[in-house]
Amino acid sequence: MSLVINKLSSSIDNKILFNEVSFTITNGNFGLLSGESGIGKSTLLNNIAGLNKPDFGEVILNKKVLSNETTFLPPEKRKIGFVFQDFALFPHINAKKNITYALNKDFLHTDHMTLALNLNDHLHKMPHELSGGQQQRVAIARAIAMRPHLLILDEPFSSLDKKNGFEAQKIISKYIKDWDIPCLLVTHD
Repeated sequence: MSLVINKLSSSIDNKILFNEVSFTITNGNFGLLSGESGIGKSTLLNNIAGLNKPDFGEVILNKKVLSNETTFLPPEKRKIGFVFQDFALFPHINAKKNITYALNKDFLHTDHMTLALNLNDHLHKMPHELSGGQQQRVAIARAIAMRPHLLILDEPFSSLDKKNGFEAQKIISKYIKDWDIPCLLVTHD
């Protein structure tokens, strides 16, 4: 599996955020985007995930065109796990239901992950009852639990203390390697 971005361009209100960006992330590997706020990193992630449409260029995942001049696959058809900078948890359901929201399978296959992310004591709490770090770990668990073909992480460790950040990094790395999928990570660090 691989992610191929070919000459992707995007603008907002006639302001070019990025122009003809191209890169490839192969199976089991991480791609890293870093830079100042406001330069288009989140817009690029949203283009790849299908949350907004790029002006030009191609997004190809596993040799399947997700977006180009004639094709635009909606986000729910892309099988992309996305950890948003603001977590994007559903406020009306508990942590366990947030994690398993998109799953058709039993919750059991996520037990190792929730244990490693130190979430087992928080699964029945509502998002407003969780700390920022706990919410971020729930968002990471949800993105991984769907067994995506691509994992996108937008500042995934910013709200985590050192210990939980290390555990989250470890489990993400394990799944990226085990499932042989690409991962795109945005960070300031």
